[in-house]
Amino acid sequence: MSALSEGMVVYHPETNEPTFIPYSEMEAESKLKALKPVGGFCYLVDQFIQLPLAPVPYYVKDWLPRHGKAVLFAPPKTGKSFLATQIARCIGSGVPFLDIPTVQGKVLIVQFELGQEILQSRLKITGKGYRNVYVGTTFSMKIDTEGGQRLLRKAMDAIRPDVLILDPLVKLINGDENETKDMSKVVDILDTFIEAYDCSILIIHHPGKDISRGGRGSSVLDGWVDSYIEMKRTSKQGEPLKAKLNPKLLRHAPLPDEPIAIAMQNFEFISEDTAPTVKAEVEAFVKSRWAVAGDTASPAQILGAGIGSNTSVANALRQLVEEDKIEQVKRGEYKWKK
Repeated sequence: MSALSEGMVVYHPETNEPTFIPYSEMEAESKLKALKPVGGFCYLVDQFIQLPLAPVPYYVKDWLPRHGKAVLFAPPKTGKSFLATQIARCIGSGVPFLDIPTVQGKVLIVQFELGQEILQSRLKITGKGYRNVYVGTTFSMKIDTEGGQRLLRKAMDAIRPDVLILDPLVKLINGDENETKDMSKVVDILDTFIEAYDCSILIIHHPGKDISRGGRGSSVLDGWVDSYIEMKRTSKQGEPLKAKLNPKLLRHAPLPDEPIAIAMQNFEFISEDTAPTVKAEVEAFVKSRWAVAGDTASPAQILGAGIGSNTSVANALRQLVEEDKIEQVKRGEYKWKK
């Protein structure tokens, strides 16, 4: 190893005398000032490896790299928008997402499909805090038009997010998602945003008729992303929402052996391995209402909290009455007994 690869020569501003300073003795700020790019963005390799870059290269480990791009695709009524806001919350707070480590960062979700009222209701109903998370809704902004890019840049300039979530793809483009030339334009534009704002991008997308064949439209998106995640519902309509998350591509990590089985609880997803039974959720709900305010609980309120189906809630209430844990005070109203 040459001496120059271990440090650099600096010159005294007054005497012009040279002094060799090892990289190991330089502070991060000094390195950034001293290690200048050549030609605007290029570095000598020996200097490039000394740049004080972020030690953790992911916002969501293996799934969403820094300066990276990921696509989550799922059919309608699968819960993908709920999952997107959950990912945003976890990154914003720096807490694990479904037991996957995250690195804290600022997040902007741009929702192109839900109105403000619906989005607000969804965020409220989880009962969670959304630290460092910004949201915006628009039905008219198209990112492949000059006007749409100006609007997005205005938001990005104001917020400077580390992660930008766009939901869903089909609503944010003016072109045809099936056309290679149109989608090539879209990914080129998104690349300019990644570079200009030093951010990562997560796109929510729909699959084609055959979900096993990936996201809908041109294959340009497939070759552009770092991560390509399939979300597939496993529960039937009317049953508590369950799904599987199956990474189809992780460019910087090996694919997992098995998909992640998840279940919705209180409008967020948890690992199905740790998901409580409907009976346990009903018991906790009735107990909490009685303990906090002396209120009874009705099946409608339990279902409204995202717990179970009509049949599973009715069975749970019956079993809890038989076990003498709750009491039916009148038709359709139950209170905690123990």
